[in-house]
Amino acid sequence: MGSFIRIAFISLSLGVAFVASFIEVSLLKEERQRLYGLELRASAFNYPPCLFAIKAPLGNHSLVPSFSGVCHDIATWISTHFRMKLIYVPTNTSDIVKHGLIPALIKQIINGEVDIIPYAFAPSVTLLQQLDFTITLRVEDYNLLQQWPKEESRLIAYIRPFSYEVWLLFLGSTGFVVIAMAILTHHHQQLGANWKSTNFMKALNHHTMYVMTVITGQGNCISPKAKLSLRLIAGLWCLTMVVLVNAYSSTLMSYLTVPKLTPIVNTLAELAVSRDSQITIDFESDMSRMFMDASSGPYRILGNSLRNNPKLLVRSGSLEGLNNVLLRGNVYFANRPTVKYLMSMDMKSHTKCRLTSSDPIPYIRTYSMGLPKGSQHNSIINHDLQYLQESGLLDHWLKQYTPNVDKCMVGKSKPHERVVPFTLLDLSSAFLLLGIGIGLCLFAFLLELIVSLQASPREKITA
Repeated sequence: MGSFIRIAFISLSLGVAFVASFIEVSLLKEERQRLYGLELRASAFNYPPCLFAIKAPLGNHSLVPSFSGVCHDIATWISTHFRMKLIYVPTNTSDIVKHGLIPALIKQIINGEVDIIPYAFAPSVTLLQQLDFTITLRVEDYNLLQQWPKEESRLIAYIRPFSYEVWLLFLGSTGFVVIAMAILTHHHQQLGANWKSTNFMKALNHHTMYVMTVITGQGNCISPKAKLSLRLIAGLWCLTMVVLVNAYSSTLMSYLTVPKLTPIVNTLAELAVSRDSQITIDFESDMSRMFMDASSGPYRILGNSLRNNPKLLVRSGSLEGLNNVLLRGNVYFANRPTVKYLMSMDMKSHTKCRLTSSDPIPYIRTYSMGLPKGSQHNSIINHDLQYLQESGLLDHWLKQYTPNVDKCMVGKSKPHERVVPFTLLDLSSAFLLLGIGIGLCLFAFLLELIVSLQASPREKITA
C-alpha cells in the first residue's frame, strides 16, 4: 500500500511539473508573438568595436548610413529572432558633445525614442535607477594600450650579460688579486730588506699582465715555481674567472644579435611612478571616477595627473585616446576589446607594430545592453538572449572586429623577449669559490710569514 502511494505521488509530481513546463512554454511563446512585426528602435552612435556607422553606396552615387560592430550584430540577432524590424535612431550629437555619450543615450530611452541601447554598459546603481539591463553578455578585463617599445642602445651591449653588481664585484676582486699577488711577490723578494717602490711596481705590472692573459684565455693559471700562497690565490681566482668568462661569452652573442626592447608598463602602480608616460582614459568610465575620487596610493597619483591634464580625459567612442598614445606617448586604459580593436586598426595601415598592450589589469567589468525601465518585453528578451550567450556567436562576432594581434604583443613576440643579465645570485657559487680561495691564500701567507720570521734569527746566528 505504501509503495503504491509513493508511486502515485511521484507520478502526480511529474504530471504537475509537465503541466507547469507546458504552461511556461506557452506563455513564453505568447510573449514572443507580441513582438512579431514590431519595430525595434535602437540608438545609433559611434563607439567601435561596439557600434559604428559606415557609408554604403546606393544608386546614383548617393550614400546611405549602415552600421557594423558586435553590438550591431547582437541587435540584428534580436530583431531576427523576434521577427522585428530593426531601425536605428541617431543620438543627438549636441547632447553627446555637451553631456557625453552615456547621458545622451539614457535621455533617448527615457524619452521613449528607442527600445534598446546597443551599447556595452557596465551596470551601476545610478544607471539602474534610470533603465533596465539585459543579462550579462560579456565579462572583460582592462589593458594598457601604449606605444611599441624602443630598442635599447647597442653601445652598452658588451656590459649587459652581467648586472652592475656583478661587474663591480668582478673588477674589485680582480684588482684585489693583482695587488695581493704583487704584495706577496714583493714580500718574498724583499724580506729583511728596505721597501723599494720600484720593485713593487714591477711586480704589480707583471701580475696585471698575468691577470689579463688569464681573462682573455691566453695564459696558464699557475706557475709551478711560485710560492704556495701565490699558487693558491692564482689557482682559485683562475677557476672563478673560468666560470665568469664562460658565462659571459655564452650570452654575449644573444645580447649582440637579439633586439632588446625597453620595458613596457604592465601595471597601474608602474604607470603611477613612470616619468615617461601618463594615463589617458574615457572620462565617462567607472575607472576615471575611481582615479579622481582616490585619496591615496597609485590611484590618487593617476587622479592628480588627470586633473592637471584635462586633455587626458577623452570622449567615449572618439580616437582621442589613440592619438594621445601615438602622438604624446601616453598610456590608454580601456577594456580589452577596445584595445585590441585599436591595435588591429593600426596594423591594417602600418606594416610595423606601433602599438602594444600590457598584461591584463586586475579590473573586471560585466557588460549589458540598455532596455526601457519596467518594459513588459524585458523578461522575454533576457530569456532568449541566453540562447545567444550559450551559442558562442558573441565570441565569433567579436573576433571579426578584434582579430589576432599577438604579433604586436611584446610578451608573446618570441624574437623580442628580453635576455635577463646574470646577477650576483646566479653567480654566487663562483664568488663563493673566490672567497674561499682568498681565505686559504691569507692562511698560507701567514704560515709563510711565520716560517720566515723563525728562520731569520737562525740565519743571523749562523752568519
